[in-house]
Amino acid sequence: MITAEVIKDLNSSDLHFATGPLTSVASKVLPPEECDHECLVFVSKPEQLEKALAVKAPIVIALKSLALPESPNTAFFQTGSVQLAMSAVLPLFDGKMNRFNQESKIHPTASVHPTAHLGKNVGIGPFAVIGEQVRIGDGATIGAHTVIESYAVIGDHTLLHPQVFIGSHCEVGSNCEIHPHTTIGSDGFSFVRRKDGIQLKIPQIGRVVIGNNVELGANCAVDRAALTETRIGHGTKMDNHCHIGHNVHIGENCIMAAGFKVAGSSKIGKNCMFGGDAAVSDHIIVVDNCVFAGRAAVTFDILQPGQYGGYPLEPLRDSLKTLANKTHITRMRKDLARVLKQLGLKED
Repeated sequence: MITAEVIKDLNSSDLHFATGPLTSVASKVLPPEECDHECLVFVSKPEQLEKALAVKAPIVIALKSLALPESPNTAFFQTGSVQLAMSAVLPLFDGKMNRFNQESKIHPTASVHPTAHLGKNVGIGPFAVIGEQVRIGDGATIGAHTVIESYAVIGDHTLLHPQVFIGSHCEVGSNCEIHPHTTIGSDGFSFVRRKDGIQLKIPQIGRVVIGNNVELGANCAVDRAALTETRIGHGTKMDNHCHIGHNVHIGENCIMAAGFKVAGSSKIGKNCMFGGDAAVSDHIIVVDNCVFAGRAAVTFDILQPGQYGGYPLEPLRDSLKTLANKTHITRMRKDLARVLKQLGLKED
């Protein structure tokens, strides 16, 4: 149950109280099409606002461009961006932490090495394993069956979901969230072939360092470096099923959609965005402020900020033209065959 007064007290620059009773209470959040008299509703169109008013929604957060009526039943807020308002308000309704066992901070089935250092208010779920000399910061939560190997470091208020693996000597910063089945610090893929064809493994003795405010989706894999560090910068977010090869460096505030892959020793700058299934080859340099469309393949250095797409990679506008032209190839070949036949020429 959240009151309008609590939302007002957020002091968000993206959210401003307009009018109505601050005692209004909402118990849930639903889309305008499904809202009722217990809902907080985000609206961006006049018809959505009408729907919210018709069901007497207690709290409405509307775009600034909408004209707001007076209502004794509804508290109104205004925002310049519904999505930014959501990022400020929805944490009040997020029951994610209820999934974790918080009644007993350290579950009796958890295995915590005597040399591990736990900060204040650390929660450790059932059957988690905390190794030798591990350091876990204040307010961190470690989910069930998660494994943190020796000498790893977990920052303050970081959340590791169930069945996460953190390898030895790896570091995860503060206020991070790592979703289930993600592996940080698996061996990099490195082999050398003998003359007789046998593949010999090159041991990977480096580590992974992840900055603050990073979020990794489910089933991601971040390989440890061969000798030094694989790094992910502050504020970077990855969707599910992303793979980061050994020795890769990713800058701050990057976004990677599902299926993103980057091979070993590549370096990606700050504020880059990658669509789904985009891929970066090994030993590639990508500068800051680049955007890559879904399924783009980066096989050479990108030294100018901009938007790119396709394989072979092109500037995005050219890539979209190439994609559109491909649909005409079959017809063009048929037309060419008719022209050759009309001219009495044979197609070689």
